[in-house]
Amino acid sequence: MWLSKQSKTKTHCEEERTCNYSSLSECPYNTPKECKFNKNRCLHQKEKKHYISSDPTRYRLIATGLIALLLFVLIHVYSAAWQFPYCEYVYPILSTIMMSIIAGVILTFAIDLPTRLKDYEKSFVQALSSSDYLKTLDEQRLTTLRNDITEQLHKASAPCMAKGLIDMDQKICELLRLPYYSRYRHSVICDEPDGDGFIVKEHTIDYKLINPYGVNKEAKEILQSTNLVKLLNPSSTEEQKKVLDILEFKCSVDNKEPKDLIPDCKVCYEPIKEDEYYNTKVYIKSSTAPDETPSPGIVISFTENIQVHLRYKIRVRKEDRCFTKRLQHPVKNFRLDYSCKDKDAVLYGQIFGTEMKQSDMSIRSVSNDTISVECCDWLLPQNGTIVVML
Repeated sequence: MWLSKQSKTKTHCEEERTCNYSSLSECPYNTPKECKFNKNRCLHQKEKKHYISSDPTRYRLIATGLIALLLFVLIHVYSAAWQFPYCEYVYPILSTIMMSIIAGVILTFAIDLPTRLKDYEKSFVQALSSSDYLKTLDEQRLTTLRNDITEQLHKASAPCMAKGLIDMDQKICELLRLPYYSRYRHSVICDEPDGDGFIVKEHTIDYKLINPYGVNKEAKEILQSTNLVKLLNPSSTEEQKKVLDILEFKCSVDNKEPKDLIPDCKVCYEPIKEDEYYNTKVYIKSSTAPDETPSPGIVISFTENIQVHLRYKIRVRKEDRCFTKRLQHPVKNFRLDYSCKDKDAVLYGQIFGTEMKQSDMSIRSVSNDTISVECCDWLLPQNGTIVVML
């Protein structure tokens, strides 16, 4: 009882308050009936009154209805006195026409047709000028609509636009539906050359991959690490065993406890073209995958994100002075730290990518043998860095 009384008092107080909205766009109510305030200054009612008072269509309809009513009365009053040829056909036709006009005017005012038409017009304009209707389309129809708009936009304004550039625009848009790195850290520490002419590099990779769909759609990622090396004898098993050594390989799926993936993977060696500088590709492969199947990496399914930590050592020839890092997904923040224990070495690094600006990247040389390369803006797939050791 007390709650009911309090609710009534609150509603009464709200109705006593005066509406202070200055425009209809600020008003949160669609109609005056929904409004809880005093309606003396209601913008909806003022607009309706202004429309009624300033709309000449209403006066035309009233005049037309009065004229039709007057003619209808005159026809029935004087039809017997005013006789002329074919009057028995003309009078009924005129009477029916006048009745139709009168009925139309009455129905127009009964359902407030001018206001309804204006409301329909406003609804159509709102629907066309807003993006609400886009929310009703599925992903396939939205993608088709976007591609058609992109192609039409470029063809209409630039008839000589190359088709390949339009395809590039659509490919970049497709990246919005794929996972991306929120951060990517890669560090490389190079030992001094050994007596056999090789350098051992220790790589540490840490990154977080985000699924833009979240819980709405599961994503899959292939965890892999591919390196190109030059072996003196590519078919020698003993030489292959010295190339790659996995020290740590952990993956956390959807913020759960990290899982050790070393038992689930194996190292594979694949020869490549003899005319290349490198003659062997070394990569990580799932231990359950058949040897004859060229499927590098371990497939991981996730909903929100995965966090990967990979640390391994790789043995390369000391003549291999260039290191190139290419990204598999778009990355929001990327950093590469490269150092060498050989004090005589001098390192130079650079970032390569699409639409890169000098202000978006940072290249810091702590010393001649240590360099840090960082990008604070988006890098696209196949963008990355290059470090040269002199």
